[in-house]
Amino acid sequence: MIITLVTDQFWQNNHGTSVSAQRFYNGLIGKGHTVRVVAIDPENNGAYSLKERQFGKPINKIINSQGMQLAKPCKKVLQKAIDGSDVVHVYLPFKLGYKTIALCREMNVPCTAAFHIVPENITSTIYMNKSHLVNGALWKNFYNKTYKYIQHIHCPSEMVAKQLEKHDYRANLHVISNGYNDIFQVKPAEKPMMFKDKFVIAFAGRFSREKRYDLIIKAVNKSKFRDKIQLVFGGKGPTKRHIMKMARKLPNYPVFSFFTREQLIDLFNYADLYIHPADIEVEGMSCLEAIACGCVPIVSNSAKSATPQFTVSEHSLFKHGNADSLAQQIDWWLSHPEELKTHREIIAKHAQNFTVERSMEYYIDMFESAVKDWNKDYVGKGKKAIEPNIINNYKKS
Repeated sequence: MIITLVTDQFWQNNHGTSVSAQRFYNGLIGKGHTVRVVAIDPENNGAYSLKERQFGKPINKIINSQGMQLAKPCKKVLQKAIDGSDVVHVYLPFKLGYKTIALCREMNVPCTAAFHIVPENITSTIYMNKSHLVNGALWKNFYNKTYKYIQHIHCPSEMVAKQLEKHDYRANLHVISNGYNDIFQVKPAEKPMMFKDKFVIAFAGRFSREKRYDLIIKAVNKSKFRDKIQLVFGGKGPTKRHIMKMARKLPNYPVFSFFTREQLIDLFNYADLYIHPADIEVEGMSCLEAIACGCVPIVSNSAKSATPQFTVSEHSLFKHGNADSLAQQIDWWLSHPEELKTHREIIAKHAQNFTVERSMEYYIDMFESAVKDWNKDYVGKGKKAIEPNIINNYKKS
């Protein structure tokens, strides 16, 4: 198949969506498919380069602070990329995405779309994530401009699929993990000498409000092991300075760094626990990568977070937004070293449900269904619209 991927970012490694797109691209190439990529490309790495969309310095600064860039659509580039494609896959519901879908309908080329960002990811940045009015308006905007014309939508987790079903997104909702790179695996790794007498707790991700790094600081301060806990934070983002300042309250100041992939693999293999406290999480790739290395997770049970799918123990879940609950789970695991050791093998095995190889099969099934069902005039409203239909291959197997 000739598959065209359309995403605002691809060539940068500073955002989960672009990393997932790269992984998907390599997987499709490995399966023998021809893949075209339309994305912001200042270095002209590919044949379908776009420029960054400019909103003015203040707004661009906010967007960029989240590790994101938005692309400026170019009709000639999009037409060239779409022409001759068997299927086009759109990643995000912004201007590049809905302009691409409109062209696919005009050129009669099958198109699918992914749902990698929920409204709360956006509204959290401007302190409006609890506004039902604003979030509801964004859910409708995403649907009316982008997803209303798509019959097959990729959902990185069942949580996302259920959210789309709840908001009456009339399409086939394919639950497909973005998958982890098999370089993330269990391997021998010793704690650095400076951590030898410490319990190492890791977290990797973007420093933003909805990730709730603050809960980790509060919970460790409440833990009976607080003097022996060493936090290691990997990532960058707009709230990093605030978290660094907050962390001064801890007996052992955390390590703050941006790790290479190889360094993350070592960290996940020697860390005692991995904490993912986010209130809002479409999938949680860093959590998946951590459990692939056998690092025992503790995650928020938030209804808007997908990371509970990466747990198999009740002691790996804490009440969302509750530092006392998180502290209790930290203390349980650190008080039960034998269970912690045994659970490393269990959780690493669980991670194998979410390999890239497995995801590729489900992606291809989705594309083949989209080609077969394609109707350039489809509109997800009225009597002819299909009902929301969740297709979760992970539950079938």
